[in-house]
Amino acid sequence: MLLAFLFIHCTFSGFSQQKKYDHEQFNREIQRLREEMIVDISKANETLRFLDNKYSHFHNAEINYSITIKKIKFFSAYGDYARVKFEINKAKRFQFFFKVKKQDKLYLDLYSAVYESLGQDYDVLIEKATKILNESNKSDKYLLLQCRLVLANCYSEKGAFDKAMVQIAAAKELVTKMSAPYSFQVANSAGQVYFFNNDIGKALKEFRFAKNLARFNHWKFAEQYANASLGEIYLYTNQLDLAKPYFDKVLKNEKSTELRDLFQVYGCLEHYYELKNNMDSMYYFSVKRNEVDDLLENLRSENLVFELEKDFQTESNQYLLEEERGKNQQLRLILILILMSIVVIISISYLFIRQKSDSNRVLQLQKEEIDDKNKEISNALAMKESLLKEIHHRVKNNLQVVSSILNLQSRNVHDEEALRILEEGKERIRAIALIHNQLHLNNDSAYVEMGAYLNKLISQMGESFSSYNKHIEVIVNVEEINLAIDYAVPVGLIMCELLSNSYKHAFAKRQEGIIEIALKNNPEKSLNYELLVKDNGIGYKGKTEFLEQSSTGVEIISAFIQQLDADYTYLNSGEGFGLFIEFAIDERHSKLN
Repeated sequence: MLLAFLFIHCTFSGFSQQKKYDHEQFNREIQRLREEMIVDISKANETLRFLDNKYSHFHNAEINYSITIKKIKFFSAYGDYARVKFEINKAKRFQFFFKVKKQDKLYLDLYSAVYESLGQDYDVLIEKATKILNESNKSDKYLLLQCRLVLANCYSEKGAFDKAMVQIAAAKELVTKMSAPYSFQVANSAGQVYFFNNDIGKALKEFRFAKNLARFNHWKFAEQYANASLGEIYLYTNQLDLAKPYFDKVLKNEKSTELRDLFQVYGCLEHYYELKNNMDSMYYFSVKRNEVDDLLENLRSENLVFELEKDFQTESNQYLLEEERGKNQQLRLILILILMSIVVIISISYLFIRQKSDSNRVLQLQKEEIDDKNKEISNALAMKESLLKEIHHRVKNNLQVVSSILNLQSRNVHDEEALRILEEGKERIRAIALIHNQLHLNNDSAYVEMGAYLNKLISQMGESFSSYNKHIEVIVNVEEINLAIDYAVPVGLIMCELLSNSYKHAFAKRQEGIIEIALKNNPEKSLNYELLVKDNGIGYKGKTEFLEQSSTGVEIISAFIQQLDADYTYLNSGEGFGLFIEFAIDERHSKLN
């Protein structure tokens, strides 16, 4: 009887009791963190780390899940989407260790839906956010507010401003029973919706309300954000004299300004001095903006490395805990052996059980070894992806600096031919920089999504040729195609040169025209990709073939056609001129959505 009692005692002593915590205090800390994320994101970062450290020794999956959900919201606000993905996956793993309440799961569903859309599929995000809104507990005003603001942003981006304002009105009704930071958040969202709807008066009213609220509550960082927003509205409505004082207020108190807001203000000042034709100041703020961009990127990388190191430390502690449990298991086996030694048959059974247990232990060790290797590989891949994005980001910044230098150099050149060559060089550099920017922003940094890239390239070139004062409509028909950079650069530069040629020469005697652009995949043909650029202008009437001309642009087109090993056809019958190019790309260098 005594031996049995000892056995039971030792068996249950191996299980540690989960530490208790003050639930009400934890909820108050989470509430404070929510408010800090709105008015002072730097303080919110400190609070997140404090809570992470404070509650880590409790080993409570529910607490860790709640803190991880707040990290997702925090890094979404910072624009660190690599870290958002990391925290979403971590939250999903926590769900295996305890039964998540329905309301808590809705938070993860909302933030996951926002991350998965990333500003592209608004219809799917609207459907998911509406479903979460309907399923949510009506007493959870914070989740209801976040759903309303997500829906308002989606409808605004889609141009459905009436529906967006319905969501803003519902959000304002909610914050009447909430604390002041949420009124600040709603006012900023309302201001953005009005601004996108070109209702500048109401947009200014909302941002001024947000600023007064921040000043009244001594939220220095929030007040700086409001100054930046007000200045941006005046800048992009060409009220330059009204915009400048707000930017000066931000620069006067840089220590009380978030890096992301400084990035916004430096970009606005770069544009402001460009409009003022002050190239020295424009170049200065362009460099400052790139410096802040690098600081933000480094901060994101440091945060990810910090979390990976912390995750590795947690895994190490878990391993030590398992090792300690293994030692306790051996003690229990010894006691079992003493109890079973009374009879021979029990001893034989014990030997059989031990042999099977040893086999399972070996299998478990092998499994743990494989799991550790998989984690090392996953971490290595994550770091490689982060470094690759950093390379594309820095290449993009360096190309922008080169473009700015060419822009400064052109001020001292008075020869029209030299100026034309410099402008063409700047357009080519900007086309390549745009590719590296797309690679930096994409989830998969190995491929460029050509639809988004070509639309941005067309918009960029339209701005460059706006001085021609002609109404040129560009019709784009591009399938959802992803190309590796080795193919994206030739296709992009061919497109750049042909567009430039049409803008310059096709409509010499006309004030309006149409340029048609198409990029399609035809898997049934050996030359499985087709590129078309065609205009309805005056056509090509040269004595030699178009691609036999001795201009730099034509030589670039010919060189890249040869690099792609492509076939081409002139479209010069009837109205206008066009070039139809067919080339082949294998599956390793392309990907269809």
